[in-house]
Amino acid sequence: MTKTQKQRDKQIRAALTKACESIKDSVTDFAYLTHTVDLNNEANTLKVNCYFEDTIALNNADSEIEHLKSIIITQLTGIKLTIKPSHIVFFAN
Repeated sequence: MTKTQKQRDKQIRAALTKACESIKDSVTDFAYLTHTVDLNNEANTLKVNCYFEDTIALNNADSEIEHLKSIIITQLTGIKLTIKPSHIVFFAN
């Protein structure tokens, strides 16, 4: 990994950490999020997986899913990285 890629990875992780903390503050039983990305092709390969404590919590948040996606998209846009909403997926632990 090049120095530039390390810096970009750090930016992505920081943006997603902010998004995660924001979601945790607004949604009960949101657990965490993870991501995968090929730093040579960020826009097409970035995938974000979001996890709730259980199926009940996921179902309760169903009406807020689009808002949660927008929080993530907003944070990533702040570092000039676009992500397709379909690349953000929600699961129950």
